[in-house]
Amino acid sequence: MHRSRLYALAGMVSAAVVAGPAIAATVHPHPAKGKAGAKAGRRGPRGRRGARGATGPAGVAGAPGRSGAGFLRTILVSPSDPTAVANGGLLAAAVASTTGAGAGNPELVWIEPGTYDLGTTQLNIPAYVDVQGSGQDVTTIEGEGLLTVAAASNTEIRGLTVADANPAGGAEAIDTSGGLRDVTATASGTTAATAVLANAPTMPILDVTASATTSASFSSARGIDTQNTVSVDGGSYSAFDNASSSQAAALFAETPTAVSDATLQASGGTAAYPVDVVGSAATVRIDASTLIGPGGFFVAPGDTLDVGGSEVPGAIASVSGTAHCPDDWLADYATANADCS
Repeated sequence: MHRSRLYALAGMVSAAVVAGPAIAATVHPHPAKGKAGAKAGRRGPRGRRGARGATGPAGVAGAPGRSGAGFLRTILVSPSDPTAVANGGLLAAAVASTTGAGAGNPELVWIEPGTYDLGTTQLNIPAYVDVQGSGQDVTTIEGEGLLTVAAASNTEIRGLTVADANPAGGAEAIDTSGGLRDVTATASGTTAATAVLANAPTMPILDVTASATTSASFSSARGIDTQNTVSVDGGSYSAFDNASSSQAAALFAETPTAVSDATLQASGGTAAYPVDVVGSAATVRIDASTLIGPGGFFVAPGDTLDVGGSEVPGAIASVSGTAHCPDDWLADYATANADCS
């Protein structure tokens, strides 16, 4: 029994020995667990950029955009010529082109900064046309004749300076039947000078700085001459006459006039009046203003001057009409008399 087991065991061992090589041949080797491959070397330097390729074909064009809004009733004037005289011609042409202006179609002439010299040619602004500068200090209209700018009714001039200097006669800067706002007006002549003539203006005169100067004997200087009912608000009006035989009036009122918050000053000549009322049954009312001039007030027969809450010169040149100063004061803050003396 024991011998039979031994024979059987020996047979099994022999079989294993014979089959061993075949079994070994089918075994595949594996790398050891956790072993990494070969380590990579350091990265080399970047190479030079290659040449730029050819430009590709253009893309499809996009849809057209909306057109910008343009001026419909505004004409822009620019100082595109090298001289002020040439630019004055451009301004005159622009104003002359507003032939279609009317109550239902007002137009604006907008002037860029610059000097526009009209020479002796008068600039006529038609009704329903406003003329606007870029500021009193940067837009100037010049003239050397009897009158520089004439404006019809239903117009307004604003934001500029008008200067008229006539070395051989009278000078007038602005003659308007419309309105003025934020304007400087100067007139210098030999025989006569008027900075502003307001003739039945359809709009008020607002914040205007006006001055007139004359030099010849028996001449007359007027800061503002008012005709056919005028309203003046703010600003400064002055008149000066260099000749001892001449006359200066800051306000020369020929018709009813209302003035508020303004300065009226006259000097030089034989008579310098801050207010000269020469109408026919005209009433001039002045409130909250400063009135300066050694000649005091001149009020013609039938006319009335009412001054309230203002500084008055305390002198009466001639009051054949009526002057009232119920609550006014003198330059030294003493109370003025009720008759303005």
